Amino acid sequence: MLNHTPPPRNIAVVGAGLAGLAAAHTLLSSGHQVSLFEAAPQAGGRARGVPHVETMLDNGQHLCIGAYQATLSLLGEAGLNPKHLFTRLPLALHMHHGADRMSLVTPSWLPAPLHLLWGLLTARGLTANDKWQAICWMLRLKKSAFTLGQDTTVENLLQQGRQTETAIQTLWEPLCLAALNTPIQIASALIFLNVLRDSFQQKRSDSDFLILKSDLSNSLIEPLLEKITLSGGKISLRTPVISVKNEHSHCVLETSEGTQLFDDVILAVGPHQLKTVACDITVPKFEYQPITTVYLQYSTHFRLPYPVMGLYGGLAQWVFDRGQCCDQAGLLAIVISAHGPLTGDKTVLIQQCISELNQALSSHDMQLEAAPLWTQIITEKRATFSCTPDLNRPQNKTTQPHIYLAGDYTAGPYPATIEGAVRSGVAAANLIVAKT
Repeated sequence: MLNHTPPPRNIAVVGAGLAGLAAAHTLLSSGHQVSLFEAAPQAGGRARGVPHVETMLDNGQHLCIGAYQATLSLLGEAGLNPKHLFTRLPLALHMHHGADRMSLVTPSWLPAPLHLLWGLLTARGLTANDKWQAICWMLRLKKSAFTLGQDTTVENLLQQGRQTETAIQTLWEPLCLAALNTPIQIASALIFLNVLRDSFQQKRSDSDFLILKSDLSNSLIEPLLEKITLSGGKISLRTPVISVKNEHSHCVLETSEGTQLFDDVILAVGPHQLKTVACDITVPKFEYQPITTVYLQYSTHFRLPYPVMGLYGGLAQWVFDRGQCCDQAGLLAIVISAHGPLTGDKTVLIQQCISELNQALSSHDMQLEAAPLWTQIITEKRATFSCTPDLNRPQNKTTQPHIYLAGDYTAGPYPATIEGAVRSGVAAANLIVAKT
């Protein structure tokens, strides 16, 4: 008896961010035909490089961790070697507020979760009670498999865990802002626990910081686009999709260049963009959190004490030395997460960031040079959705038989991260693969 192999399906992916790229790659790997549409002149969405007269920047300082298995798998399948793409740093938190410091360094010779417990035991800037309460809480979380009967805020979770104010300010709040980009007062405890579980409970390397050695476009987006093209995918940039309509056995997709028919469509655009593309698809309304990155270029011999420095109690949260991480000597990226309205005077904002960083550097007997050679401020207003408790996130499958959703906002265990986007894109593609 002859085996019947169904013909490949013709699928459109709308949106060339990481969710759309992951979906397109997965579908092509399964033998389907893919057309990728992007309204912007470049792919990448919120994970894109931004040209500057002196160098290439990123629209935000995207940080991966070793636990991002879907992201690492996608890169491996695309023929990209993560060892060449990322600077891998074992978990080390160096938090500063004025002259006050907290340093937690995890050893590379202990397995998880012992590496974190050792880091807590030997941390500088935490009292014996701070350490004891943090260790006891982590052990209780491990015993409960990092689960909750009912979602709550991270602030409530930390209070229930009897965490001290110092541990909250220097450890848990910075980790929450880095992972969820949502203030602890309104952030989902359940999603935060998912990140802690995946980071600290399996392999020691899961908690490593993975910092791209080059800008996002050159290191991630362009190689993925090239792989999609080599696999037979058709990529259309500067091609807005005007509408997507589900008909009995196919979808009608109208673009600025005409109308095309597809067997299925994956909408890998932001939830706020769906109503302009597919009015029949309704999703809950999301609130958003911004991220602002302040770039400061100093002379090429300038280096921070650490590749990544944390700040707390002020405006900024993190400072990345892109000379140590990305071979952009003297370039600092100061990250302001989940912030309210900022001053409209860019000079005032830059000076505030410089002042906070100088206060932190004073504990190392250092100061920034007199003035940066140049500066750049990039604000992503909808950097992430507000990851709040019991948030209603839509499934990849919609009420329309041939239309699917992909994006970090869809239902899943992760907040709005690179990993969340990749997981969603793969999941949406696999729903189509499974029905063929």
